[in-house]
Amino acid sequence: MKSSALILICCILVASCATGYHKYSWTGGHKDTSLGEGKYLVEYHGNGTTSEDVVEQYWSQRASELCTSGYETLDDESGANDGGFLVGGAVSIAHPWKKAVIQCK
Repeated sequence: MKSSALILICCILVASCATGYHKYSWTGGHKDTSLGEGKYLVEYHGNGTTSEDVVEQYWSQRASELCTSGYETLDDESGANDGGFLVGGAVSIAHPWKKAVIQCK
């Protein structure tokens, strides 16, 4: 009975841990690299509880912070990595991400 309660508590904790908007860390977040002349490589990485729509929203927020007068997307890439472990074995968990080069206007 105790192990069932522990597993339930772990599941609740994992389900409540969507990646928020923040600089990249072990839980995900945004990264950017200046490519010079107003160009940036902007990335946003979610975790297993972050939707693709939220990743898109946070990516756009970071791009807008870098290019306050607007931007043009030059090269767009997005996807989801599968992987992760849960107590008792391996499970498939989508980790959505978006990566694109932008040019500030």
